[in-house]
Parts: sequence; structure tokens; C-alpha cells
Amino acid sequence: MLQEDVEDYDVVIAGGGIGGLTLACGLAANGRTTCVLESRPSLVRSKRGLALQPNGLAALDNLGLLTQVLGIGKKTGRVTWWEIGRGKLATFDYSVLDHPHNFLLTIIPSELEMILREELSRRGGVLHESTSFLGVKHESNGQLGVTALRNGEAIGYSARVLVGADGENSNCRKTLGVRTRVKESANQYLFMLIGPVDAIRQEARQYFTRGKMLGLYPTPTSTYVFYYLPKRKFNDLRSRGLESFKKELGKIEPEVSDSLDNLHSWEDVSHAAPKRVDVENWVVDRAALMGDAVHALDPAWAQGANLTLQDAAVLADTIERCFQSSDFSASALRPYELARRKHARFVQDQSERTAQVTTTENRSYFWLGKRLIRKTGADRRLMEIALKASSGLTDHISMRDMIRFLV
Repeated sequence: MLQEDVEDYDVVIAGGGIGGLTLACGLAANGRTTCVLESRPSLVRSKRGLALQPNGLAALDNLGLLTQVLGIGKKTGRVTWWEIGRGKLATFDYSVLDHPHNFLLTIIPSELEMILREELSRRGGVLHESTSFLGVKHESNGQLGVTALRNGEAIGYSARVLVGADGENSNCRKTLGVRTRVKESANQYLFMLIGPVDAIRQEARQYFTRGKMLGLYPTPTSTYVFYYLPKRKFNDLRSRGLESFKKELGKIEPEVSDSLDNLHSWEDVSHAAPKRVDVENWVVDRAALMGDAVHALDPAWAQGANLTLQDAAVLADTIERCFQSSDFSASALRPYELARRKHARFVQDQSERTAQVTTTENRSYFWLGKRLIRKTGADRRLMEIALKASSGLTDHISMRDMIRFLV
């Protein structure tokens, strides 16, 4: 590869999902030449929804992106929990939060990506599709030499900083040699979009019983549905056929029955087995990792994308300080890790604990989950503490408050 063929940028980002694009928008707004490498050949409409929470909304606001995003989402202020077959347990009201964005905003992820792509282009950034990150090396001039594969052809980039935003199976993380621990969940989640449901337009609902959970969240033109079951039961569910599954959804909430016509085959339903990712370090000299590459987690708190948006806002500021000081060492990048690691670990831990009592087949844990939901819904102060944590607005719950939930 000839040196003149190498494309030169301030920052190269491996991964053009929501996190990578948001970071790129922040960097481009600061005047940094930025290139995003995205392996997908084009943007495909999502089969699922995404609940943006107060912390993610605040990060978008910080980066000057919130106004555009509000236009594609449905605001929801309440989430009501129901025990399947037994009735309502509690309603959690986000208005108790003292925060400028005290609501959920449910969107279609591909629509958010489209906004971010358009904004990146407007701010002067570059997106290369069908381009997969291959490797990186330190050059004699102090730059990074990044190699990628674009439509089967090797491409070279030169960058001051590399960012890995390429998900839980991050190739960038592996290439940088970051020690990683991955823990697979026993849970399986199905995600889908169905037609509008009148009963769900003003509030979101979650239904659960032992070994089963269903969530319904309104979007502007549809309803975002997620369904949990133990991983070992997934193949049995599929073998019974899609029509059987649709009947199961209608049995849990009859109001959705008339909104399932767009589900024609299992191709209309996406699924995932969550993984937890913990890494030894988030930064090395001239490189940083973000999002699921460093803190993939259980979706019980719907915090994955929101944490990533916070990463993007903090990392954009940190990289800008690196350019101002001309220092791109691990030490100069570490304030980003220090600002984000504790919070990410807290959310990972608490998401797992929530899943343990809401997606469980164990009678004792299920009883505890119901008790916690009822108690939290009946006590405004406990509701505020719980929502502040699950909305990503704190990185701790005091021992005193934990005791209040249990006694």
C-alpha cells in the first residue's frame, strides 16, 4: 500500500452504530477531522425499539443533538407493572425526578442512526460503509496506522486517535490486547415492533410472572415489544410457531391482539442472548474503547444505548483536551475512563440484580421482585431513588436506602 493512498484523519472510529456516530458528531463539532468505519453496507430499518432515558437524553442535549431526536420519539412519563394473570402491581412515574428530561423517549434505532449520519455529514465528518476494521500499529511519526477492509480491498488510514465502538465482540478491543471477561446470561430476549395499541399510548407497561416477562412501549407510529424467557426454552418457543407466540402475547395483554398483523414470520422478530463484558482498561496510548465494547450488560434497565451516549459525550470532551495539549497517551485519555467506569459497573450490577427478581423462575426471587415493585410504587421517595438509579442519574445507592427497600 502506497503512503499517498493512506487517508489522514484526527480520529478514526471503528463502529458506526449509535455510539460511534454520536461520538463522531461531537468530535466533528469541535473541528476534528473524523472518519467512522461501518461494516454494514447500508442502513436497514430496525426490527426493535429503543428507550432513551434521562441520562441518554442529557448526553444528546450536551452534544447539540436532542432537538432532532425529540422529533422521532414518543415521550412516556409512566411505566406500569402488572403480574400476569393477577393484576396491576404499581405505576412508576418519571415526573418525580428533578431532571430536565424526566421521561422516556421511545424511538426506532435506525431512525436515530439516520439523524446522526445526517448530522455527521453536516458537521464535516465522514462515514465509510462496507468497511471493517482490521488492525492498528504505531507509526514512526507518532501517528496510528489503521487498516480496514472495504469491499474486499485493504484500505489504510492515519489517525491521531483510534476509538473502538464496535460492540460486545469488539475486534478493536482484541487487536489492542485489552484483557476481557465475558459472562453469558441464561436469559433470551425477543424484540419486535407491532402496530399502535391504544391502551399503551399514554404509558408503557411491563408484565411478568415466574420465567416470563413482556414489555410494551409506545413509539410515534408503533409499539415496541420485548419478551423474555429462559434461553433453554427459546428453541421450543420457535418450534411451536409464530402464530402460537402471537396468541401468547394476546393472552397476556388482549389489547395487542389486533396489532400483531405485521409479524409474518420469525424474520420480523430479532433476538439476543445478553452478555456482560468487563475489561481491564478502557484506554491505551492513542486509543479508547466505548459502549458495549467495555460494558455490555443485561437489558433489564434498558441502559445499554444510554450508557453509550454518555460515553460519547465524555470521550468527545476528553479527546478535545488531548488535542489541545497534544498528548494522546493513556494517561491523557484516562479521565474518560475514570469518569465513566464506576457508573457503568454500577448499572451492570444493578441491571443483573433487577433481572434476578423480574426474569426468574425461582419462587423466592419472584416473591421478592413483586414485593419490591409494590413497595417502590407506593412510596414516592423510594420511587425517586429507584428511578434515579435506573435512569442512569447516579452511580450508587446508599446502604440506608437499600435497607429501606427491603424492610
